[in-house]
Amino acid sequence: MAHYLMRAAALILLICAGRAHGADAPLRLAAPAEMAETGFLTHILPRFRFKARIIVDVVAPGADADMALVTGPDGAAVFTGPDGAIHLQPLSPDPRIKRFAEWLRSGPGMAAVNGFPVGGPSLYAAGTRIAVAEVEQVIDGDVALGARLALVHCGRCHVVDKRNRMGGIGSTPSFPALRGRTGWADLFRVYWSENPHPSFTQVAGVTDPFPPGRPAFVAPVTITLGEIDAIVAFVATITPKDLGPPVRGN
Repeated sequence: MAHYLMRAAALILLICAGRAHGADAPLRLAAPAEMAETGFLTHILPRFRFKARIIVDVVAPGADADMALVTGPDGAAVFTGPDGAIHLQPLSPDPRIKRFAEWLRSGPGMAAVNGFPVGGPSLYAAGTRIAVAEVEQVIDGDVALGARLALVHCGRCHVVDKRNRMGGIGSTPSFPALRGRTGWADLFRVYWSENPHPSFTQVAGVTDPFPPGRPAFVAPVTITLGEIDAIVAFVATITPKDLGPPVRGN
């Protein structure tokens, strides 16, 4: 009996281990430390997660990984950096790697790569631009629904339009100001990944559940991908605020 129980326990552990590295487990990405330090990966990975509902975790150098971004010839060329083509090298048979590669070379993926702010500390130094084609993004959503949701979910912190022109928090940018930024649509689509939004925003099927028992310092926002698209469609109708020329460093 004891022998049977031990075998059963071992089988359960194997099943659990398999699930931990299955379709629901994050993809592990290895990348040059210089690339990680620029913030480039924290810029693009939430956008892939939004589109594909696949989590990608960046692992430390030398740790086990499912795929790697490298400057060598191995793997599929996915974008270009200052030192030449960057390739995505598969290190495991996980089929989601192909989806990541396809996304990087798709319209939304190229827009995300090309939208990374110039001026990183090392790999993407000032004046360097990742060389991919500019891509026009399609904006499609229910404008009327987006107008209502923007006021309900966003109006407590941001001035959305004349409906709450005396509201919001003084330190937060208004929707017309956000509309005036380069890449504004992409910014709105993944707003939930930028602080302070992760602490109170849940996107159905995209974000992880809040930890049990975590203190609630603000009423949570629960939203869907379709509702975010509706807000983006509404913001597209807003006249952008003129933010003036970009600030240039010496």
